Amino acid sequence: MESSKFLQLSEGILLEYIYTSQSEPTELNTADYPIDIMRDGHTGGSYLFNTSDVSAEMGNYTDISAAAIDVNKTQYAYLDTDIGVPYNDFDPLLTDTANLLQTFSPQQNIAYDKIRVHFISGFSFTGYDGIIFETLVPRRDGVLLNLSSINFLKTDTPVFNPDPVLINDNLYASFIEWRVPSLYFMNNSFNAADSNGLGFKLTEGKGFLSTPTITFKATGIYETIVENSYSYYNVEEINSVTLPSRDIYDNLYASVTEAEGGDYFELTGMVTGSTFQSFISQLNATSGGLNNIVFHEINVSEQIDTSFVKSSTQVFTQTTNFDNPILFRPIILNSAVAASFTINYMLRIYNRADNTQIIKQAKLTSFDVKKYGRRLMKINLGVVPTVANVYNQIAPDDGNNIIVNSGGNGGSGQTTEKIVEQLVVKTKYVTSFRDKLNVKASISPAKIQTITETDGSTTE
Repeated sequence: MESSKFLQLSEGILLEYIYTSQSEPTELNTADYPIDIMRDGHTGGSYLFNTSDVSAEMGNYTDISAAAIDVNKTQYAYLDTDIGVPYNDFDPLLTDTANLLQTFSPQQNIAYDKIRVHFISGFSFTGYDGIIFETLVPRRDGVLLNLSSINFLKTDTPVFNPDPVLINDNLYASFIEWRVPSLYFMNNSFNAADSNGLGFKLTEGKGFLSTPTITFKATGIYETIVENSYSYYNVEEINSVTLPSRDIYDNLYASVTEAEGGDYFELTGMVTGSTFQSFISQLNATSGGLNNIVFHEINVSEQIDTSFVKSSTQVFTQTTNFDNPILFRPIILNSAVAASFTINYMLRIYNRADNTQIIKQAKLTSFDVKKYGRRLMKINLGVVPTVANVYNQIAPDDGNNIIVNSGGNGGSGQTTEKIVEQLVVKTKYVTSFRDKLNVKASISPAKIQTITETDGSTTE
């Protein structure tokens, strides 16, 4: 992944050098992005540009550049191509326009870094007509070669930054940017026997120093002299800084992942083969104190139709426990209509001792917008609050469920139904039956009658 290094050029100017990824570099083919090289007989060096037809993408072309025209680099000339005869066609010590374009057979893939110069809000060119920004690399013989020489005048308009950079309590609200070939890749691929390489063409076959560095120089134009329609600049150096040819912190990267144990995201710095805590400890040991603090900047954008709208920005500061990730839950304001949302995460390590910064970036896009809406997703439970009706079913009371026991402490009981099953039924027959229910008693006078038997006896 790309990584940025910030360096302060002046009170109102901030340099951001963006290294291309060493594992997956940004490569542009010379067939689509042609390269011009101009030899400079005044200084013995060379200037590299991209052609004007790719100016929108590359930003480094002749028409916005200036070249030194004395050995001490105290005077420059504007390489304006809008006049009848461009200055490099007028000056015999510079390569003319017809011979600028480089030919590659076969065409080459060139790895590019990016340079962005930020200007503080309300920036003024106080005392200068403009500033020349040079990117210089050393040839093996020590001669400095120009990967760019951007001529930024006070009449030019920088690009407004929708995401201003806040560093050291200063807000940088505009910038200019361009691409330059990666010195790291040019040096690694240089072959003195291969004239088709960009490093060979730029250095005229001499190559670079074994461990080259990049010098970025800001030069102020304090006087402009126009002669024969050509603009000449008298200049003075504002500041220069030195950078390594590659990202020395390429093992550090930013990570943003959705948590496995909840509805939130985890954001942290990751280090290949080590821990983030150990990495910060090493930085502090190098700077001689607890000078490094970590800023976690989070920008959330929502996709509505085909456009992305930034909905929130948050910054978290971390000074201890660097292995503990930042826990973050976005709120998607337009979850009803948004197709997706993107978390743009910037990990920024700031050294308070020298005001330098290491920046790594990561991005995550999610399509689960309703999960992170204004209101949490709920399960439909009907009436809220839920009213529960509890029923206790009682078996019919037919006497079969009655438990009968002996009354002892530990005796087991039996149901009446079980008891009936165990009864022995015996049948007993009786010869008479008295019904005592319908018996009535009464009193009446007795009647005496004499009966004479046939044998002559009498009975009363």
